[in-house]
Amino acid sequence: MFKERRKFPRAEIKYRINIICEGSVILGEPKDFIFHTYTENISEGGIKVVLEKELKTASLVKLELYITTKKSLPIKCKGIVVWSKKTNPEGTKPDLFITGFQFLELEKRDQDVIGSIVNRCLGEKLKNK
Repeated sequence: MFKERRKFPRAEIKYRINIICEGSVILGEPKDFIFHTYTENISEGGIKVVLEKELKTASLVKLELYITTKKSLPIKCKGIVVWSKKTNPEGTKPDLFITGFQFLELEKRDQDVIGSIVNRCLGEKLKNK
């Protein structure tokens, strides 16, 4: 039987996110590189995304998470890559990488906002079963 090891529950919610990497994180990139993508899931402790380039485990990045409208200010914090796995749906190119990030230096109020959104989403999911 599988035992859940996560500290925080995760909800499958898509939010726009920018992942800003220093040039040294992406080999061959002379300057900062920014991924513009969406979360696959989110918790108070981190996110999962799909990226078109691989980031090595333990790479530090800056995160800008837009959890409401396009006009809202993003939640900003640092993040660390905790895992990355190559994934390619049948016949797709280029390679894609499912990547998990842990939040670092996330303000308590921002963590609370994310937690309330996740709890509301999970509560609605249980009601609809």
